[in-house]
Amino acid sequence: MTGLARTLATLAFLALMFAGLAFVLARLTGPGAAPVVAAATVRNVLNGGLGAAVDKQVVASLPKTETLDDLASGLSYLVFKDAGAQVRAGCPDWLFLAEELTEVKGGAAHLAARLRLAARIADDFARRGVALVVLPVPDKAELAPEGRCGLAVARQAAERSAAWRTGSAGLALAQVDIAAGWPKDAVLRTDTHWNVTGARYAAARVAAAVAARLGPGDTRVTLEEGASQPRPGDLMRLAGLTRTYPWSGPQPDLVPQVTARIARSGGLLDDVAGPAVLLAGSSYSLNSGFADLLQAALGREVAQKSREGSGFAGVLLDILDATPQMLDGVKLVVWEFPMRALTQPLTDAERRRLGGEPTTTAAPPGDVR
Repeated sequence: MTGLARTLATLAFLALMFAGLAFVLARLTGPGAAPVVAAATVRNVLNGGLGAAVDKQVVASLPKTETLDDLASGLSYLVFKDAGAQVRAGCPDWLFLAEELTEVKGGAAHLAARLRLAARIADDFARRGVALVVLPVPDKAELAPEGRCGLAVARQAAERSAAWRTGSAGLALAQVDIAAGWPKDAVLRTDTHWNVTGARYAAARVAAAVAARLGPGDTRVTLEEGASQPRPGDLMRLAGLTRTYPWSGPQPDLVPQVTARIARSGGLLDDVAGPAVLLAGSSYSLNSGFADLLQAALGREVAQKSREGSGFAGVLLDILDATPQMLDGVKLVVWEFPMRALTQPLTDAERRRLGGEPTTTAAPPGDVR
């Protein structure tokens, strides 16, 4: 190396070092200074606590890059089978929501409160002359045990659906049990929801329960199913694995688009009665063509009022409390909810409907849409 090249390399190295020093000083004299100052004790100087505080603030200030984050998440999954705090990894390419597998503080009290809430909701609909068909959706760990590969399930989570069935047996609720006879390979590997096979099975079971109350439908509904496309699941998103590489897994599920085409009679200016059936559910009712498959199985048009993150009864309470006129002309409501919501802390709307009765609270977990 020539003298000039050596000098230029030295200057470049010093410039990089001083830039790094300036970056650290800026971080430690700005908003990040408070934790460092708090850690500046003799004890922390001696045991390394001060250095750790400085390191933490410097690392927190580094710019985030999606490429590096994706690589780190993929390597963590590949080497340690670690899918982050909100997701658990089961068999290869299988992901489960941690919320469905772990115990929730006060979960039994929350479930008991929701049993009381369900009784009040049933009474309210009965007074309005609107029938109610309930679809409690079991946890993915219950519907797809073959994907767990020894993944631990807390006792509270394992017994949640049985506790609901036992507790709700005396309520005036027409419930649809889809766990019995659930088909194999009917849930998505990288998502909390059912796939088209599962949605079709659930729709058929619900349609049978609706037809028992309203009779068969007379609307011609045809289904169109497109080619399957990769769909990174919500669990991949929560685990930071939506852009993983083939070698660091898991790969997205392939999901077809299902669309219902309804043949309506009459002209454009004719008065047409609104749907007699309303679907009020969670993200399950919005995934894998469930609403479309339900309409085809019923031979009826169904009004879709489901919402992501609805939890146990979010949409139903919104309707009853804010827009009860939505039930005008409706003969039956399909109430779908994920069973994992049963042991979660009550929402403000649920507490209001229960008349402000005291309930146990806990910090809510991360939401899955």
